[in-house]
Amino acid sequence: MEFLQNLVDGSNFPLLTAFLLGLMTAISPCPLATNITATAYLSKDIGDKRRVMFNGVFYTLGRMFTYTALGLIFYFGASQFQVAKLLQNVGGMWLGIALVIIGIFMLDIIKLNDYGLEIHRLDYE
Repeated sequence: MEFLQNLVDGSNFPLLTAFLLGLMTAISPCPLATNITATAYLSKDIGDKRRVMFNGVFYTLGRMFTYTALGLIFYFGASQFQVAKLLQNVGGMWLGIALVIIGIFMLDIIKLNDYGLEIHRLDYE
């Protein structure tokens, strides 16, 4: 990690710097655990290669959109501290709600299919 940090500090090429910062972010502990979990979840339909590829592409596009949106917010003048304060104040509540909803979808209690939502009954036998 220190080697990558030295490369970033000494780089005069913005694309190389962006790539290295992205690499450092991807292998830091929290995003690394998220990436491993996402890979395991996305590959649960390993028999259907098209579905796995489709889900992987949408996961990647979602991460790209999120990082790009944050980058644009900072680029146009928002303070990192202001954004962090906003996310800490209200983000916790919305994140909790989002995680419960995402968990329901991940457990296949509610499925999205071609015709809309499909709700499954849990059998505890």
